[in-house]
Order: sequence, then structure tokens, then C-alpha cells
Amino acid sequence: MDAEQHYLKAIEEKDVQSILATMRSDVQSSAMQHWGCDALYQVVQHSSTAAKEVVANVGIEAVATAIRLHPENVEVVNDACTALWRVAKEGGYSACQAVIEQGGFEALQIVMKRHPEGSASHESAMLACGCLADSGLVSFGGAPKVQELDHLKHKGKAFATIYVVPEQGF
Repeated sequence: MDAEQHYLKAIEEKDVQSILATMRSDVQSSAMQHWGCDALYQVVQHSSTAAKEVVANVGIEAVATAIRLHPENVEVVNDACTALWRVAKEGGYSACQAVIEQGGFEALQIVMKRHPEGSASHESAMLACGCLADSGLVSFGGAPKVQELDHLKHKGKAFATIYVVPEQGF
């Protein structure tokens, strides 16, 4: 059975361990990493249990390795970033912490530095970083802008009167 068929079977069976084992068996193959990251994304999609299984099996590290070894391969990078995003989103705060601890954030930074803003790869990395920011683990540097707003002087307060009335014609 070739690798792609193996991944399709693993997706069907939702076998996270098999996907990770196959990814780790040939880290130099961009095709293996591309299919593996895509398979993880599909298995984790809408499944917090699968996301937690990826974290427990140090799967974030496998995805980060795919990015580190294939940083210019757009397919690998896109699928790896979306896999990290989906694990963080489905797994919650503990999965976000694992992304930080298992090298996922450093891998996302590599993508953001090597791929231009607006590219699919950069946007995928930003999406994953957004989950980390929502968990309070990283910041996009918004604090100075908030401080700037505090120094602005405001004249009065805006107010409005809202009347809620039933629609006529019934």
C-alpha cells in the first residue's frame, strides 16, 4: 500500500497514531509530510478527542518538523499550518500550550518570515497564531495602540434613545 492510500485509510479510521508514525518514518519526503499534515487536519476537524490525541502523541512536534524541513514547500507549509490551527482550535487551551511547548509557534514564525504577507502560507500561519492569541499565549503587539487611545481626549459621551415597537401590518 502506498503512502497516500495509507493516509486515506488512517483518515477513515481516525487513526492519529498511524498518521504520526508514517510522518515520522520519512521526514525528508515532502509528499509524506504534505499528506500527513492534511490527514491530521481532516481527522482533528470537529473532534476535540482527536486534537487531544495529537497533543498526547507529540504530534505538534511532527508538524513543526515538517515546516522546519520543508519551509519553501507551499503545500507542506499550508497543510501544516492549518493542522496546527485545527488542533489548537479543537483542543482548547491545553492544545494551544502544546503548540508553544512542542515547537509549533517557532515553526509558524518561520512561515511568517519566509512567505509574503497575503500569501496562503502566511495567512494559514496567522490563523494558527490567532488561536494562540485568543488563548492569551501570544500577542500581536496591540498593547501600544491601546495605550495611545488612552491619551486621546474625548468630548462628552455619545448617547442614543432606542424605541422598540412592534411592526405594523400583522
